[in-house]
Amino acid sequence: MKLGVNSVLFSGYDLKTAIRYIKFCGYDGIELSSIVGMVEHLTDTASDAELAEIRKMVEEVGLDLYCVEAATNILVAENRERTKRVFERAAKLGIPMVTTGSGGKSDDEESTEDSIRAIEELTQAANDMGIQYALKLHYGQSIYNTKTALRLMDEVKHSALGLNFDATHVGRVGDDPVEALDVLSDHIIHSHIRDTFMEQLQIASPPEFQTAGRGGTVPLKEVVDKMTEVDYQGGATVLEIIGAKDYELPEITAIAAESKGYLQRLIEEAKEKRGGNSSVKSSSCRCW
Repeated sequence: MKLGVNSVLFSGYDLKTAIRYIKFCGYDGIELSSIVGMVEHLTDTASDAELAEIRKMVEEVGLDLYCVEAATNILVAENRERTKRVFERAAKLGIPMVTTGSGGKSDDEESTEDSIRAIEELTQAANDMGIQYALKLHYGQSIYNTKTALRLMDEVKHSALGLNFDATHVGRVGDDPVEALDVLSDHIIHSHIRDTFMEQLQIASPPEFQTAGRGGTVPLKEVVDKMTEVDYQGGATVLEIIGAKDYELPEITAIAAESKGYLQRLIEEAKEKRGGNSSVKSSSCRCW
């Protein structure tokens, strides 16, 4: 099971800096942030020359490119067109998938139907580009818990569509994240991981308290144990920590490094629990 970092943690710095310090902290790969209003380490207008430079930077340090996070309200037509342009650039970089939330409003039938139609459109666009679309279960949006995720996967049966699982989101809406992981495991193709206080509906915790192992209420050990138990066909778990734009570089690096050490220990303990021989397989076309 490989560990990566979403470059949103380094939102106050350029991509070259993010790549350097993610590698220094011992991670295997990176998820590029393409989030308007937060940080666009990959833009939807990146030229072929700019894409070649990104590829060169990651290859020089030996990082894999796991995913692009392009969070946006996909119910807005203009945002869907932007997402399609991100798909195109991800494909050119050899990145296997792009993730967004569903947009919409939780427990609103009309909004949910609109979200599913938008997801269908984007799934086909991703497929046309030869990549996958990882739909993130997100608090407050149409697809936000186990029930709505199962509905989506039942209504949109397409090999290019999978789920992005984040225990902090499903836990905040009342689902047990370990049980949700078990139920949804056949559909999960990507994962974000962090700590926080799940009792807070909004992630109000500062970045240091999203650091894996800092004592939040996310059952990270149980989540990692379940990930290992169900043998995901994938290999990457991506640390996603938001809100660090104004943090100094040593502080950000400490957050990444501390999380790496803690999560790596959980992974090794989970493997040992299963007899030291996890059957999780790496894949160049899927990550989770």
